Amino acid sequence: MARKKTSHSRLKLKSLISLRLREVRQELFGEHGGPELARRLNLPARTWYNYETGVTVPAEVLLAFIDQTGVNPIWLLSGSGPRYRRGLEDQVLADLTPQELIRRGLERLEQGPALRSGDSGEDGSAEFVSLGVVAAEDLASESSPIRAVDSIRIYRKWLPHPKATVALRVEDDAMHPILPEGSVVAIDRTIREPNVLEGRIVAARVEGRAVIRWLELSGRHLILRPNRPGPGSPTVALEPSVIGEEAAVGPILGKVVWSWSRFA
Repeated sequence: MARKKTSHSRLKLKSLISLRLREVRQELFGEHGGPELARRLNLPARTWYNYETGVTVPAEVLLAFIDQTGVNPIWLLSGSGPRYRRGLEDQVLADLTPQELIRRGLERLEQGPALRSGDSGEDGSAEFVSLGVVAAEDLASESSPIRAVDSIRIYRKWLPHPKATVALRVEDDAMHPILPEGSVVAIDRTIREPNVLEGRIVAARVEGRAVIRWLELSGRHLILRPNRPGPGSPTVALEPSVIGEEAAVGPILGKVVWSWSRFA
């Protein structure tokens, strides 16, 4: 029997739920707080990051997420109402268990359309963009235009500057377990100032190739630090003469603003 295709509305609903999971995680645990939240949910970090990118979330994980964050399940599932249960004025809802609140949220989804009335285009063109996946050496050379070797669809609201964003496949395990080898990252090429990016994950030019690393500053030096140092992925300290006077000619190629983590 042929496998039934997932409808476009269901795929879009899953994308919207994953966006809300990410919004709550960023608000409560910070930009790179995925591993801490995953620890509290008793999950591998890469599993949580996959849930943020649209992988179906098991019911027991949703319940644990609601318990840990105090998020309102109706908002999580439909986008309606307050974001957090602790802010609800409706005492009836406030007294419901997470299971009952999820049931209420599902009932509301059944009563109305899954897609908001403002959505346009049957192919989701108003909400999703196609992002070019580029080669590491091409990104490092900053050739214009950069040739895309593949493409990936992404929710437009996840990208601050969609037209200036490219995707790159991670070629090593230096950022494991956050970004195992084979993961894909979205890189905003407009955000390149080291002072703004300190403590963030960035794309940087090292020996003619683009690599993904944590950025630290030490005086005038840039420190590119792997999440898991090894013989093939050492910490790199760039001398001031290599940095350049302007951000546009320096080794920082952009900020990692989104990721699709690969299961190891």
